[in-house]
Amino acid sequence: MYISIDLGGTNIRGTWVSAGGDYGPVRPQSRPRTLEGTKQSLEALIQDVQARAPEPVRGIGLATAGPLDHRRRMYLTTTNMPELNQFRVGEFLEHRFSLPVRMENDAQAAALGEVWAGGLAGTADAVVITLGTGVGSGVIMNHEIWRAGHFTGPELGHVYLGPGPKRSCAIGTSTLPSCGCGQVGCAEAWLQKAALMEMVVRCGFAAQDPKDIFGDLEQGSRDAMRIMDIYGRRLGLYLSVLQVVFGFADIGISGGLSTFFPYFQDGMWSTLRHRFVNREWWLPRRIAPSPEPEMSALLGMARVFVLESRGSTDWKPEDAQ
Repeated sequence: MYISIDLGGTNIRGTWVSAGGDYGPVRPQSRPRTLEGTKQSLEALIQDVQARAPEPVRGIGLATAGPLDHRRRMYLTTTNMPELNQFRVGEFLEHRFSLPVRMENDAQAAALGEVWAGGLAGTADAVVITLGTGVGSGVIMNHEIWRAGHFTGPELGHVYLGPGPKRSCAIGTSTLPSCGCGQVGCAEAWLQKAALMEMVVRCGFAAQDPKDIFGDLEQGSRDAMRIMDIYGRRLGLYLSVLQVVFGFADIGISGGLSTFFPYFQDGMWSTLRHRFVNREWWLPRRIAPSPEPEMSALLGMARVFVLESRGSTDWKPEDAQ
């Protein structure tokens, strides 16, 4: 039995997860944007989950945005959480709870979760893309995270797809913003929540969030369906680039925007088939949305401990080598 925590910009979520993939209710906790406030919120959430766990807890897994050092279990200079820069969260939690702590990038943890107990359960090799505030990725080979020559793993959200502007619907045009990495044309700039929201607004919808157009999609709104078609084609272009490199039979889609999968999948597949019309063997066998995207990273952090129990040393702290 393990405690899995997903720490984001403004919230922390956690639950217990068994070695067999069973889990309890996810408990949310607000996260103050200060280091001390974050420590207090983490402590309170872990204490709550530990008290509700049906068996003794054997470890704590933390999935979070970075950049981070998963072996030293600390944040580096983060992209959106400067209050956590250089915070040695692993040491802090081990001192407080006397339990082993493991840390992983949230998108890569989500990839582990999807191939273990999600939409790609049982798959040994896959690439998983998380679509949300940003675009994250995890590459799984032989059931474990493939990190390539990078310290933490490839950041596939920064693959170059090309700059804007692109027509978003019958009303106006959209100009894609620069990526958070400081460049333009990254896949993240094309596919993040802000890019989808821009299309929603420019197409005349009075929405505060992309999910506000679900009702329009269910009713077959032409503009809403057009937005999904364009988004799907963007995603299909992106996945075609990844397939040229990896050629995996299985691709997973997680993150908050994966709930739109039924509406954008046609455009996605159409672009993939067009791109590979002369190389059909490059088409993936399946592209599977997560059945529970909010659980992907939480499951993945429990999977870290399961893999360690089978001999993996990828997450062992430096002082435990």
